[in-house]
Amino acid sequence: MHSYDIQLRRADMDALGHLNNVVFAQYLDEAREDLLAGHEPWHLVVAGHRLTYRLPLTFGPDPVTVTSVVERIGDTSFTLAHEVRNAEHVYLSATSTLVAMADNAPRSLTAAERAYLGALGG
Repeated sequence: MHSYDIQLRRADMDALGHLNNVVFAQYLDEAREDLLAGHEPWHLVVAGHRLTYRLPLTFGPDPVTVTSVVERIGDTSFTLAHEVRNAEHVYLSATSTLVAMADNAPRSLTAAERAYLGALGG
């Protein structure tokens, strides 16, 4: 499992004082970039997101944590399961499917990429 802390920013809130739904996707992107920073660069595209909002997230001084675990590894793609949470609450559950790309087409994951992702599995 990978954990990434994010400090809430007032600019991330909507008119009702809740974290804007688009910002949740940005938080997942930041966490994913941190997760993949430990491996050689690779080109990925997000093929799909599924976000399930659990509770409204309002501004506060404490960071939230995005946890990510590799849920599935396919030939050209893999799926991450995420939660945005603090010590008491889960605000969002999500999955992201990513596809490895080369020359504008899907490509097979390498053995090194599979090993790296496998170590992050749940």
